[in-house]
Amino acid sequence: MDVFPNYDSYTGEVYKNAKIDIYELIKYVSIYEQIEKTSTDVKAYEINPSHCMSRSNRNINADTIDILCDSIEAICKNTDKNFILAYNDIPDTLLHKYGCKSNEIKEFILDTEKKIENLYNNLQGTNTLLIVSADHGHKDIETVYDIQNMEDIQECLIMPPSLESRCTAFWVKEEKKKQFEQIFKENFGTEFLLYTKEEFLEMNMLGFGNKHKKVDDFIGNYISVSTGSAILKLGTCISKEKNEKKSTHCGLSPEEMEVPLIVMY
Repeated sequence: MDVFPNYDSYTGEVYKNAKIDIYELIKYVSIYEQIEKTSTDVKAYEINPSHCMSRSNRNINADTIDILCDSIEAICKNTDKNFILAYNDIPDTLLHKYGCKSNEIKEFILDTEKKIENLYNNLQGTNTLLIVSADHGHKDIETVYDIQNMEDIQECLIMPPSLESRCTAFWVKEEKKKQFEQIFKENFGTEFLLYTKEEFLEMNMLGFGNKHKKVDDFIGNYISVSTGSAILKLGTCISKEKNEKKSTHCGLSPEEMEVPLIVMY
């Protein structure tokens, strides 16, 4: 089950009465709470699309760049000290659907640049630092490997693979580990890196600090990461057919790992 939207990963069935509280399960203190606890004179705002879950006590829904920019401007023109984290899920959704070099993306980027420039001009005199960045990049997909149809790999697995098509967790049977490693290398060795869980964690792929207690549940005993332009199609015999993404992320290519950092005073 995908715990944020509460639906079945394979069939798409929505669990309307799901009882899982993801924040209770993960247990972390949001950046908004940390800021307001440390700096009691600062108000922390979250601006995001209406379908996103909120973690701030001051949340504004913005489903377009126009509403997002207008909301930022309105907050910054008050006399308070404010921290604002504003997120929009486009261009990500457009990139998945149309690809990195599509006209749809070019038009959106050019239009958004003008709106951010206008926002910057309207914020002059408000003592605002505006930072524009991204949570990840994107990579156009050229090859799709459907591992559901690969019986030699399937017989090595305890359960279906999980996580992402370019960063995939495998739960491999103990007695099949060597066989799995060989099959994986023969089929995907030029497109993916394969790590054991121990190697993956020792390389600090999930960052530094204390390991969360749920990590071992999430990442299986092998993790593959794409370095090329391929994805692994994740599914089962009951999976609902999905439209193939033309571009995606979570691999180790420069296009995915490098993000812009634009600082505007």
